[in-house]
Amino acid sequence: MHHNIYIEEQGLRDGLQTVSHIFSTEQKLIWTRDLIEAGVKRIQIGSFVHKGKIPAMADTDDLFLRSTHEQQQVLISGLALNKKGLERAIHCGAKYLSISLSASETHSLKNTGKTIEQAKEEIKEMIVLAKEKNIKVRSGIQCAFGCRFEGKISENVVLDLAEYLISCGADELSLADSTGMAHPVQVDRMIKQVISIAGNIPIGLHLHNTENKGYANLYAGLNAGVTIIDTAFGGLGGCPFIKGATGNIATEDVVHMLDQMGVDTGIDMYKIAKISLEIEKVLGYPLPGLMYKMIQNKTIALI
Repeated sequence: MHHNIYIEEQGLRDGLQTVSHIFSTEQKLIWTRDLIEAGVKRIQIGSFVHKGKIPAMADTDDLFLRSTHEQQQVLISGLALNKKGLERAIHCGAKYLSISLSASETHSLKNTGKTIEQAKEEIKEMIVLAKEKNIKVRSGIQCAFGCRFEGKISENVVLDLAEYLISCGADELSLADSTGMAHPVQVDRMIKQVISIAGNIPIGLHLHNTENKGYANLYAGLNAGVTIIDTAFGGLGGCPFIKGATGNIATEDVVHMLDQMGVDTGIDMYKIAKISLEIEKVLGYPLPGLMYKMIQNKTIALI
């Protein structure tokens, strides 16, 4: 297992896109600074999508333009799903982008209105353009471990897409369990195969805890050689286009687990828990994560 593990906090994007409350740009900036203070080195702050589709992301451009100081301190990223989104990101001066496609034909059509073949064509153009603008690209494969619409996804489809994205010039590669269907044996097998294709290109894992296997899958992924883990404060998140999709693995829970395992994340779990508690207070219901509740209730001696 690598001891240089990077956690990418996606609560501001994946976490907030599915809650009904719209948080202000000012509040998002405060939380971005809080995350930096907590030791987070990679933060995804928004997605360049149509505000009619995901109202919570309507201020992404403004957020990028107002976080230039933060972008000098840590890696600040955004998500672009089409050329229009990429053009907006370029205009905002984004230096790092996640540009993804889906391994599921049905999910691809629901998420972007494109078939996989059409998505492949567009993503190639997007990666080329982003690289021309000196933007670092992380290419993701959504529904890499299964799809609620289609069931099993062929591993060959995923591996072919991984090879294709690398050939397009992706700087990093990420596999997403968008629907939370993955299991540890599958994660281990898939990640090892992708690493054998990717060579020195870093591999990331984006896990949803829908079936309560997220942390077991995380452990399998880390053992297989993953070096970038996506998390969200309080375990928030889920895809608006997947019925029943639940949150990401929680940042605090992952940090606590890794600390116990002797993997130093450099992140202060208590400062992340403070953000989760603030969000819980506004939303008026408990978030899926567990550690922030334990910290609040002081129910355990943390060792």
